[in-house]
Amino acid sequence: MIGIAYTLIIIALVLFFAHLLQGKMSEEIELIGGHVSRHAQFFEFVLRSSADHLETLRMSASQRLDHPLYSGPELLDHPPGAWLQEDGTRHLFHLDALPAPDDGGNLIGLGTLRDRSPEFYEDLNVALRINHEWSSLIFTLPSAAQASFLLEKEFKAVFPWRNSSSLFFDPSLYQDPVWIMGLPSNNPDREKYWAPVYFAGKDIGLLVPEAAPVYIGSRFVGIIAIDTSIDYLNRINSDFTYPLGLTFLVDRRQQVLAHPDLYANPLEVTATPTLDQAVPLDLSDVIDRLRRLKSGEPARINGYLVIRHGLITAPWSLFYVVPESALWWRVGSVAGPAMLVVMLGLVILMSLTYFLTSREFVGPADKLVRHIAAASNFEPVTIPTVPSGWRPWFETITRAFQESMQLIALRQELDIAAKIQQSILPRHWPKHDSYTLWGRMRPAKEVGGDFYDHFDVAETLQGIVVADVSGKGIPAGLFGMVSKTLLRSAATQGSLDIGGTIAKVNDDLSEENDACMFVTLFYAIFDPGSGVLEFVNAGHPPPLLIHADGRAEYLQGTGGMALGVMSEIDYKVSNIRLSPGDTLLMFTDGVTEAIDAAGEEFGTQRLSTLFFDKQTLDPSPVVDMVFEAVDRFADGIEQFDDITCVALRYRGIDSGFDSNSDPGETPQ
Repeated sequence: MIGIAYTLIIIALVLFFAHLLQGKMSEEIELIGGHVSRHAQFFEFVLRSSADHLETLRMSASQRLDHPLYSGPELLDHPPGAWLQEDGTRHLFHLDALPAPDDGGNLIGLGTLRDRSPEFYEDLNVALRINHEWSSLIFTLPSAAQASFLLEKEFKAVFPWRNSSSLFFDPSLYQDPVWIMGLPSNNPDREKYWAPVYFAGKDIGLLVPEAAPVYIGSRFVGIIAIDTSIDYLNRINSDFTYPLGLTFLVDRRQQVLAHPDLYANPLEVTATPTLDQAVPLDLSDVIDRLRRLKSGEPARINGYLVIRHGLITAPWSLFYVVPESALWWRVGSVAGPAMLVVMLGLVILMSLTYFLTSREFVGPADKLVRHIAAASNFEPVTIPTVPSGWRPWFETITRAFQESMQLIALRQELDIAAKIQQSILPRHWPKHDSYTLWGRMRPAKEVGGDFYDHFDVAETLQGIVVADVSGKGIPAGLFGMVSKTLLRSAATQGSLDIGGTIAKVNDDLSEENDACMFVTLFYAIFDPGSGVLEFVNAGHPPPLLIHADGRAEYLQGTGGMALGVMSEIDYKVSNIRLSPGDTLLMFTDGVTEAIDAAGEEFGTQRLSTLFFDKQTLDPSPVVDMVFEAVDRFADGIEQFDDITCVALRYRGIDSGFDSNSDPGETPQ
């Protein structure tokens, strides 16, 4: 009852804490979402201001003034056109003579100022007017690092003002993405757009241009652009107020525009990092999923909380990433005091129950331990005075140790039976010039039902048998010893052929077989002089013939029934001729029916491929390879059948074998 009570209390406590923490986590995620949304609004404000100012400049540039002063060479006779100067050496014109450079920018272009088309002077007037309006950027757009107005007539206005010696006009500007993206063919709707980030020098760093095409009526004039400082965007990003996680800004090209680590020194960064560089390593393989996240909706991915907030003013996304473990730690630290209070209450409850448990449990348990110690030493003990509920325990312990004595005696008998069974298996193997024989058996229990044997038949022939008795343990071992004795007797003393020998053994085993046991076997008589192997297969797995060239195939069965099932059965005989270098592997089904943790069997296919392209193998390595392969396959899973293998390798008549060498003894 105490155990049940404590279990229920612990379960209830765990469920309460889990519910509490889950609720706190949901509240924390909602709080983070609010921080991310407000942070995105800061970016929206900056970008909206830039877009509005760009639109104001474009509207000003699109106005057409019909006065002749603004559409012809007369423009050069009045300020600010009068301040334009030509540089014949460099074949360009500029506005270096601007009286108040801080109030505007410079203007630089190719060619001469005289004898140009009316459209040139009209565009020049527009550029001079915009150049005068640049100064408003200083007060309204702190994010703007510079601005430019590139016109189709091969000149441009730039802000802030710089002397023409540090400026240039390269026709390659018309291949720049800012220009290409704004052309009428690429932007027929005349929309504002964001161009790719570019590096403007170590003093300014990376800039991201927002540009818009300028038209006077239906005529395309040029592209006006305001370049936002990546340094300024990172300063805004550093103002994120939530203490955990990081935020970073990514454009539609997956280029990172703001990041607390990648832009630790923004002016030193010469190329924008990519999104896979900005996210933690555990998120680098889910970039596509991050890009498709629903705006403003938190997602848990690979142990991280991720929020993507899509901006409206620009095709950018603000990402927030934080490890879930950090959030759980923060939430847990807040809920920790409440948990401590509950734990304190649990300690008080345990203290109140201590008195009862010491009287009703600790005392009797101590006596039980002493009783077990005495009983384990087989000392005569009496059951002490204990509460009535404890007495069955003492009686059970006493009975268990008595039964253990009987089990020890039975174990000793099993060990003796196992040694007897191993002793009747052949320990020595034939020494012959023409062949080598080797075998091994491993029982699944102390006493196995498998056996093997070899013996001389007539003068030159060698009898070989591998058998498997139904069942396991001592009954199978006894039946196997009887079968082995009957077969050896019939084969070595009688005059029957191989089929008749097996039929006689079957009749003897079937007689008075009240236990209904049976044995499968493969019995062969081998002639070393000719390499001929005559055999009978009585319900046994077919042996594997491994040729000298590495090929392997199973022998065709003879269709015989297992011995001991029924009497008066005829057994068909078959034969093969072994070639020099051939190896015949005889085994029981404990090999092919071995299983792994998934319940899959070793199988005949896996056995045959084990010897693929392996040539001139001796019997001992062959048998060892089978046992090692089965053990690797089972990987520690206990097997329920005996495993037996016997291998015969035929060398041929002129093998040069040293008859004084000993192939060894069967391992016990």
